[in-house]
Amino acid sequence: MPRSEAHRRALLKGLGALAMAPLLATPARAQEDWPRRPLRLIVPQPPGGNLDLLVRAVAEGLRPVLGQPVVVENRSGGNGVIGLEACAQAAPDGYTFCAVNVEVMTILPFLEPQLFQRFASLQPVTQLATSPSVVLASLEAPPGDLRAFIAWARGRKGLNYASSGAGSTANLLWEWLRRREGIEIEHVPYRGVAEAIREVSAGRLQASYVAMAVAMPQIRAGRVRPLAVLGDQRHPDLPETPSMAELGYDFPYAGAWWGLCAPPETPAAIGTRLAAAVRQVVKDEEFHRRVLAPQYFQGVGGTPEAFASLIARDRRSGEALLNMTGVTAGN
Repeated sequence: MPRSEAHRRALLKGLGALAMAPLLATPARAQEDWPRRPLRLIVPQPPGGNLDLLVRAVAEGLRPVLGQPVVVENRSGGNGVIGLEACAQAAPDGYTFCAVNVEVMTILPFLEPQLFQRFASLQPVTQLATSPSVVLASLEAPPGDLRAFIAWARGRKGLNYASSGAGSTANLLWEWLRRREGIEIEHVPYRGVAEAIREVSAGRLQASYVAMAVAMPQIRAGRVRPLAVLGDQRHPDLPETPSMAELGYDFPYAGAWWGLCAPPETPAAIGTRLAAAVRQVVKDEEFHRRVLAPQYFQGVGGTPEAFASLIARDRRSGEALLNMTGVTAGN
């Protein structure tokens, strides 16, 4: 269903403002001795998930770098909106930040614009990490890559794929493939990726797409078949599995990412300093070995400007995917 032209123009106009947001705040407002007290970092998801574990590890690593504790506060609900809205409404004093992911920042603006407006003013600070993702099939499908799966699926009835909900990247990927390749495969949404991959590994559904940290135990156990790795490169832990680009697929997302944002008008100097502190943590070799590598995370810690540019680019991809696939909040 096409998005309204007025809404589209407003969002695209906002992309320019988004890219400039880290530069517009007044550095003079940043105190030279920041931080003088503990920081609060809102995670808009329940405890225990990948994002929560990543943020808590980074928060602990920031303590010696900043000289202050970073207190993680889980505020789940409303598909992340409750926690992100609380962050957007917090005082812009450099002591409240929040964690975001690719879906809430680049798909939700077009999928559910009214919800997105509740935290649209958030100011990008830094990209925390990325993670490769894998397209999977059940053992019902014959051995082979994604091209082989498509050939097997074409003309076949009763196929289903699992995702973590309408508008998730898994939902968009399979709807993109369905329309591009002319296969009949239906969407079955679940509350999370753990449930989705469980259904595929049990053979009740035929396909999905999840982060490598979730996929690898099932792949190693021989319960699912890896079909492709998102992006343009193979992963060393799946040397026989081609990348999407190798197979000729130009799907615009290369995998999951997570980052930090701040309330609007947070001083630019503070955002820059926090981004530098995060980079120091996530690029530390011991931190990578102990925390990031086991979960297939790759630390980034880029500047506020780089993160804003990434969001703007992926937001354009999100709009194009939703328009091409026809995915709405209800399906």
